[in-house]
Amino acid sequence: MSSKRKRVVLSITDKVKIIEQLNKGVSNKFLAETYNVGTSTISDFKKNSSAILKFASNLQFEDGSPSRKNMKTAENKELEQAMIKWFLQQRSIGNPLSGPILCEKAKIFAEKMDNLSEFKASDGWLRNFKARHGIRELDLCGEKLSADNTAAEKFIEEFKTKIENYDPEFVFNADETGLNWKALPRKTLASKRETSAPGHKVSKDRVTVLTCANSTGNHRLPLLLIGKSKNPRAFKNVKKLPVVYKNQNKAWMTSALFTEWFDDVFIPDVKKYQKKINKKGNVLLLLDNAPTHPSESLLERENGRFKALFLPPNVTSLLQPMDQGIIECLKRLYKKQLLRKLLLADENEEGTLIYHKNINIKDCCYMVADAWSSVKAITLKRAWNKINGISTQQQIQEEKENAELKNNEESDKDTDSMSTENLQNMITKVPGCSECNVEDIEDWLHSDSIDPGFQLLSDDEIIQSTKEESYPVDSEDDNDSTFELEAGPSASEAFACFETALNWMERQSECDHVDLLVVKRLKDLAAKKRVSSLKQRTLTEMFK
Repeated sequence: MSSKRKRVVLSITDKVKIIEQLNKGVSNKFLAETYNVGTSTISDFKKNSSAILKFASNLQFEDGSPSRKNMKTAENKELEQAMIKWFLQQRSIGNPLSGPILCEKAKIFAEKMDNLSEFKASDGWLRNFKARHGIRELDLCGEKLSADNTAAEKFIEEFKTKIENYDPEFVFNADETGLNWKALPRKTLASKRETSAPGHKVSKDRVTVLTCANSTGNHRLPLLLIGKSKNPRAFKNVKKLPVVYKNQNKAWMTSALFTEWFDDVFIPDVKKYQKKINKKGNVLLLLDNAPTHPSESLLERENGRFKALFLPPNVTSLLQPMDQGIIECLKRLYKKQLLRKLLLADENEEGTLIYHKNINIKDCCYMVADAWSSVKAITLKRAWNKINGISTQQQIQEEKENAELKNNEESDKDTDSMSTENLQNMITKVPGCSECNVEDIEDWLHSDSIDPGFQLLSDDEIIQSTKEESYPVDSEDDNDSTFELEAGPSASEAFACFETALNWMERQSECDHVDLLVVKRLKDLAAKKRVSSLKQRTLTEMFK
């Protein structure tokens, strides 16, 4: 007589894997034997696949624990949502937490919510809350989590061990930041007019930008740019942008947007890069503890081939590569682009100010993409020195051995061109901006330096956010309907323009072989489409 099979309860993650294999044609019997469950259990998963997949998807956006074994939700959903949002915010800024602190905060939220006056934050509630969201005792420590070098040195050793099995080409870091893309220093005529005009404030148009690059500096992903508008008028007739554009009603990063970027941009782009350099291997993405970043387990893909690793909150500012000058360099380069655009406007005061007013979100996309491409590879690589435990002396020696001094000199020249004094010289040449001094430029350069790219909510804002869905809202830049592409220039007209541009570029000492080849390829593309258009027109005339 066979012994009775031990009852096995599978996690949500296992259930999702079973559904994926069922969709690929794997048999119920094989899966039942693999996971040590009955075939009727596998059939139930298939029957309820839609509900299971939907629940698993919600876990990603709510930072829930994928190790959960049931789909039972909290009795007080609004309180649950408010508590997890508050918990993730506190975790991201490194505030110490404990079980009693969580219970006390839950009582405060309950008092502010309708019909929850009788709520009791019992030990049972705390235990279930932690289980639903995978919160371990380690995360509820009482130690002060301020940035310190001792903790940084400890993590450096841990990081070395964790990346032993990863090719440096496939170790990435991503970080988001806010960008005031249209702001000018206060002592400009444009800013003065805005402050003096009734009902107007100095321009605070902002977007969130996500940067991502690998540890060798050899590969950077296209920027993710998050704006407010779903269909900006500036994007009319545009099929392709130099950035990945998404929208959110306040231009903040969210868990949903980050997960979408991870699945639709990061993974495909890294695979493309692996194919390009003819290498294979596992991929690691280093992240900080922003509340909009799903947990490590929720970001694991393809049986562990793609994984995420989180920096402890108390070492992020000291070690995160993107915080070691890369984002600052990007913003300075962007603001230099903005000044250059104004300098190339009409040479009269009124015209320049009108030109600044008409700079739109599409201009922003091109300028920030250009700025990102201008960040030197050596700058991207150097940013990993701290987390790799490389001292300044080791860095200098390594650069000498690798004969990279020429690149370093070019990098230093770029740094000089982005200095405060250099930018001041640029902006004082813009009509209406002659009064700007060094202090104004410094304030302007750091106006968005502490913008993390995600929203930190007050208690009341957290409660309000649980009562309303955060659907994208139309802004004044939106059109109600989807844009229809207009005809635009013909292939013949484009070919003629590229041919003229190439002839002009060949006579300019500033244009290198890369620039010339890019324009040549565009000219060839226009020529190909021109021939195709001529053939189509000939066929149409013949049938007529």
